[in-house]
Amino acid sequence: MHAWWIFCRVVDNLGDAGVSWRLASQLAARSCQVTLVIDHLQTLARFCPALVTDTPTQQVQGVRILPWALVGQDPAQLGAEDPALPVTVVSAFSCDLPASVQAFLQQRQVAPHWILFDYLSAESWVEGCHGLPAPIPGYPGPRHFFFPGFTPRTGGLLRELGLLARRSEIRASLTRQETIWRSWGLTERTNLSTLTLFAYPDAPWQSLREAMRRTGQAWRWVLFEGMEITERIGRADAFHAPEGGVWGKIEPVRVALRTQDEYDGLLWVSHFNLVRGEDSFVRAQWAGRPFLWHLYPQAGGQHRVKLEAFLERYLAGLEAVLAAAIADLFRAWNGRGDMALAWQGIAPHWNDWERHALAWSEGLAEQPDLVTKLVEFSDLELK
Repeated sequence: MHAWWIFCRVVDNLGDAGVSWRLASQLAARSCQVTLVIDHLQTLARFCPALVTDTPTQQVQGVRILPWALVGQDPAQLGAEDPALPVTVVSAFSCDLPASVQAFLQQRQVAPHWILFDYLSAESWVEGCHGLPAPIPGYPGPRHFFFPGFTPRTGGLLRELGLLARRSEIRASLTRQETIWRSWGLTERTNLSTLTLFAYPDAPWQSLREAMRRTGQAWRWVLFEGMEITERIGRADAFHAPEGGVWGKIEPVRVALRTQDEYDGLLWVSHFNLVRGEDSFVRAQWAGRPFLWHLYPQAGGQHRVKLEAFLERYLAGLEAVLAAAIADLFRAWNGRGDMALAWQGIAPHWNDWERHALAWSEGLAEQPDLVTKLVEFSDLELK
């Protein structure tokens, strides 16, 4: 038996909790003993409805969930009954562990393998840093960096077993697609393509809306309740439609956030997915649909460096015209470029982009998934 203790501090609202929950639940699905320690149960509960936020200890989908404060006060809550049990500790997004927890780890008969699970990036330096030791004074066990990534020399991407097979089954069945639409309170409309909008508040949604209207295309925008960008759109006078609730040929629809599995299904049946951060960014790629990634602005323009690094990989091998059209749209969505020109530029190449998006996801799936690589890496260090 091998135990996993995952620690998550919620900084980026849904993203940190979302990635940590996927990691924990995927480990549990492979019969691992998993404990998730998180400092904001309310955030986790938004897409994990079985969670009870005022219960100190609970089990959800095979994952034991503990509040951060409780473990900080009493690290023995992690499980001190078998001090010889091999343990891997994961600091999600390299979060610091409470001093009491670090002392508890050092007291164990077998010092846990401590992994600094870091942020996803397509930058080239990730390959050189993935798996490097990260020793700290006083800690006797192994401690390493683990970087998710897009190449075999990184930690890979989170992907449930059989994910793409399930996606293919949905795509092949109109009945199952309609079931997904209905589960979200939506109806399939043959005259409307569907866009899902999950972005930071400064995304240029008004420019995109105007660009879409000028092309005469019909779109349904799915907006998620509780997101700041959705509230901004709802307050904008420009979105009070004069024509029966439709902005020109654009129909806004608000939906409540659902579970991660349900969100995946919505991405699979939609035509265009606008995502942000890390978790939804990866899920949009597994959806195999055209998508745009909105990055959180960072000092010194580091977010632009990350975007260009991803585009270099995502567009490699494409015809120059298609690659330029996709790149222009990504950049415009992140505040660099003219959205109207970028949207006009991609329109003639939409079918090619759809084919590329599907091929890209299938190519990524040829690599081992992140949990497989993480388990192998940890087992190797614990031997």
